[in-house]
Amino acid sequence: MFFHMHIANLCLIHSFVSEHIETLEEIDVEYKELALESGIENWGRVPALGCEPTFISDLADAVIESLPYVGAMTASDLEAQQVLF
Repeated sequence: MFFHMHIANLCLIHSFVSEHIETLEEIDVEYKELALESGIENWGRVPALGCEPTFISDLADAVIESLPYVGAMTASDLEAQQVLF
Protein backbone atom coordinates (compact mmCIF):
# COMPACT_ATOMS: atom_id res chain seq x y z
CA MET A 1 0.00 0.00 0.00
CA PHE A 2 1.36 3.41 -0.95
CA PHE A 3 0.69 6.58 0.95
CA HIS A 4 0.70 10.06 -0.47
CA MET A 5 1.56 12.79 1.98
CA HIS A 6 1.65 16.49 1.32
CA ILE A 7 4.48 18.16 3.19
CA ALA A 8 4.21 21.93 3.05
CA ASN A 9 7.13 22.85 5.30
CA LEU A 10 10.63 21.41 5.45
CA CYS A 11 13.51 22.55 7.59
CA LEU A 12 16.82 20.78 7.02
CA ILE A 13 19.13 20.36 9.99
CA HIS A 14 22.58 19.07 9.17
CA SER A 15 25.49 17.99 11.31
CA PHE A 16 28.21 20.09 9.70
CA VAL A 17 30.16 22.42 11.97
CA SER A 18 30.84 25.02 9.28
CA GLU A 19 29.46 26.08 5.93
CA HIS A 20 31.39 25.13 2.82
CA ILE A 21 30.68 25.67 -0.84
CA GLU A 22 29.92 22.04 -1.72
CA THR A 23 27.32 21.76 1.02
CA LEU A 24 25.82 25.15 0.29
CA GLU A 25 25.49 24.32 -3.41
CA GLU A 26 24.05 20.86 -2.80
CA ILE A 27 21.64 21.77 -0.01
CA ASP A 28 20.74 25.37 -0.74
CA VAL A 29 20.42 24.99 -4.50
CA GLU A 30 19.96 21.38 -5.59
CA TYR A 31 17.92 20.05 -2.66
CA LYS A 32 15.86 23.23 -2.44
CA GLU A 33 15.00 22.92 -6.13
CA LEU A 34 14.06 19.26 -5.66
CA ALA A 35 11.93 20.08 -2.61
CA LEU A 36 10.07 22.87 -4.37
CA GLU A 37 9.49 20.67 -7.43
CA SER A 38 8.12 18.00 -5.08
CA GLY A 39 5.53 20.34 -3.60
CA ILE A 40 7.34 21.65 -0.53
CA GLU A 41 6.00 25.17 -0.10
CA ASN A 42 8.39 26.46 2.54
CA TRP A 43 12.02 25.41 2.53
CA GLY A 44 14.69 26.32 5.04
CA ARG A 45 18.05 25.19 6.38
CA VAL A 46 19.43 25.71 9.84
CA PRO A 47 22.81 27.44 9.54
CA ALA A 48 25.95 25.67 10.71
CA LEU A 49 27.30 26.60 14.12
CA GLY A 50 30.59 27.89 12.70
CA CYS A 51 32.48 30.12 15.13
CA GLU A 52 29.53 30.94 17.37
CA PRO A 53 31.19 31.74 20.74
CA THR A 54 28.89 29.50 22.77
CA PHE A 55 29.53 26.56 20.43
CA ILE A 56 33.32 27.07 20.55
CA SER A 57 33.22 27.28 24.35
CA ASP A 58 31.09 24.14 24.65
CA LEU A 59 33.37 22.32 22.19
CA ALA A 60 36.45 23.34 24.18
CA ASP A 61 34.80 22.14 27.40
CA ALA A 62 33.98 18.78 25.78
CA VAL A 63 37.59 18.35 24.65
CA ILE A 64 38.95 19.28 28.06
CA GLU A 65 36.55 16.89 29.79
CA SER A 66 37.64 14.05 27.52
CA LEU A 67 41.34 14.47 28.26
CA PRO A 68 42.91 11.63 30.28
CA TYR A 69 43.82 14.07 33.04
CA VAL A 70 40.36 15.45 33.55
CA GLY A 71 40.38 18.33 35.94
CA ALA A 72 44.03 19.15 35.34
CA MET A 73 42.96 21.96 33.04
CA THR A 74 39.81 23.98 33.52
CA ALA A 75 38.12 26.49 31.27
CA SER A 76 39.59 29.31 33.36
CA ASP A 77 43.09 27.83 32.88
CA LEU A 78 42.46 27.74 29.14
CA GLU A 79 41.36 31.38 29.15
CA ALA A 80 44.48 32.36 31.10
CA GLN A 81 46.69 30.57 28.56
CA GLN A 82 44.97 32.38 25.69
CA VAL A 83 45.75 35.74 27.29
CA LEU A 84 49.46 34.81 27.50
CA PHE A 85 49.71 33.98 23.81
